Amino acid sequence: MGFQRDDLYGSEPPQYPDGVDRFLDPSFSYTPPSTYDVDQWEDKNQTVELGGETEYDEETEKMLWALRHFELRIAPECDEIDDWSSLDHRTQRMYHAGILKEFIGGYRELEEILEKGGPVAREAGFSPGDGTNYSTLSAAISKFDADFLADAAEYSRNAALYALTSRGRSFDRAPPYPSKPRAYYLENGEEWTVDIDQKMREASQVVAEYMAIVAPSLRFGRDRSAPNYQHSIGDIYRLLAHLAIEQCAAKNGAELLAWQSDKDTPSASTLAEYIPTPGDSEELEVEGIEDKFIDATCRLLERQTLAPSGPIHLAYDLTTVGWYGEENKWVTGSVKKDNTTEFWHYAVLSTVSPGRNYILGVTPIKERSEKAEALDRMLRRVRQNANPDFGRIYMDSQLFQADVVTKCREHGLNWMIQAPEAELYTKMAESAPPGESDKAKDISFTDFDAPHRTFNAIICPIHEEEVGQEETTPKTELTRYHDTAEDGGGGDSTVSKGAAPDAAVKNRLGVFADDMPAPKETPDGLSIDGETGKSDTHTVWITDIDVDDRDLDGLGYQYRHRWKIETAIRQLKHTFQGQCRSADRLTRTVYFGAAQLFFNFWIALKHELPYHLGDPARFRLTGLETLHALREADFEAGERGNNLLI
Repeated sequence: MGFQRDDLYGSEPPQYPDGVDRFLDPSFSYTPPSTYDVDQWEDKNQTVELGGETEYDEETEKMLWALRHFELRIAPECDEIDDWSSLDHRTQRMYHAGILKEFIGGYRELEEILEKGGPVAREAGFSPGDGTNYSTLSAAISKFDADFLADAAEYSRNAALYALTSRGRSFDRAPPYPSKPRAYYLENGEEWTVDIDQKMREASQVVAEYMAIVAPSLRFGRDRSAPNYQHSIGDIYRLLAHLAIEQCAAKNGAELLAWQSDKDTPSASTLAEYIPTPGDSEELEVEGIEDKFIDATCRLLERQTLAPSGPIHLAYDLTTVGWYGEENKWVTGSVKKDNTTEFWHYAVLSTVSPGRNYILGVTPIKERSEKAEALDRMLRRVRQNANPDFGRIYMDSQLFQADVVTKCREHGLNWMIQAPEAELYTKMAESAPPGESDKAKDISFTDFDAPHRTFNAIICPIHEEEVGQEETTPKTELTRYHDTAEDGGGGDSTVSKGAAPDAAVKNRLGVFADDMPAPKETPDGLSIDGETGKSDTHTVWITDIDVDDRDLDGLGYQYRHRWKIETAIRQLKHTFQGQCRSADRLTRTVYFGAAQLFFNFWIALKHELPYHLGDPARFRLTGLETLHALREADFEAGERGNNLLI
């Protein structure tokens, strides 16, 4: 099972009126129903019949459908024409003539068609004697915006193809500004592609619906009936997306967005007021904000087809975000080879599903013990908001702690952890048969305070194209946090940068980064005497999975999907988060939560958008394009209808 909210659906998934899953129905259009007046269509059909028994040659019929689309869909809705219905008949027919001229190429050719008085001339509103001289046409049409006419003609021509292709969607369900229908490419053997403008328009529409889905989780107790309530949740996250695009801080970013956009944008002070502070009505702490973004993610995954299919495997990681401000007890000093002076540590829980690697939760941590607490808290919150079928959980070597694996067992999760470059595991890799997988059972660890102290190991050959084994997050030395209990409670103090640590400073995170419990004894009689070295042929994982009668290569292959999460986390930090110069933990949690939200929008769009666009060839959507789509989205339009169905 995937993600499913019991409070929305009960025990049954959503039903469709005709029993057809719309995602699987190639004739289904995501676009809303036609907006043109049916009576107006009938009036036009009294002059020129379309969609009936009257037959036309292919080129004539194409122009007729295109002119009909322009008059009923584009002209009434576009910004370039103020009020189509109020225009006089001559101006309207000259617009039609301008569209025809784009099809035909020249004014003399246009004059010839209009003089004939056939169905195309009648559809355009012309009768004999209506002034079809090429010079008259040229003088009138040249007053219109040439770019608008060219674009409108292209969209109208594309709409005509909806009616002319046998496998296409019906004409009245074509959007106002369509690309060529997928069926056209299938029938003509052409490769289906979309241009950047169409892709971004569709992305903005869909991401606006995503925001409508998640907004209820992100209000943070704001009183929407208050007199000073002005900006929606979408407006706030439009600004945060802009900060990520420009990689700037709130004040400069808000001023730049206000200058660039014609929308009413929130200021930096409005953003600051949106972020919870102690004493607010909801009294949100970091854990409460973390819950809000987890709930938002679960809401997003309720949307049809977005959630991974079960069982859903997980990855749990620690990552660091650079900090250039004053010293703060939530940050750690860097090793000398790193340029960044300080780091914030975050725990990240993700799904490991190819193509759907969502970030379920992120939270800042400062103590080693919080690794297990954060994992437990995020797993519980996900289960409160959804009904996921979890499988295994994959972790890096720095997370092999008794409390972490104990929490995994409490949640019914089998775990796999990559072994460090220690002597025992190096020997395991070197002793494995060349090109074959191996296993080791009943490995016992000293000083491992867990209900069960014995585990197994899986040894698999390294694939020739395997990447991602190296540590990708900076290694840190120790948290600059002074334990006041050791000096009589004299208040928080810090160690200056570059100072040598002393007994009064507690190692919080970094000193444990690569620690693993020492093996109590060699498993299965494996000898570790003699020279050892780094193996470059096999990878070793420690696990609580029963390795007997298991496909070891398959387990190793599935774990390798976790390495893609490391790439995802780097994008989460560097693409989707704007500069946060605040040392406040609540503020930084909101910024990183917004990055989590934007990342998940990106993953969802990459899965859903090709469907809306007709599955174009070589489709690609970047994280930056997702942020641009979010910045340009019409969030009011996204609130209409049922946003859970596509």
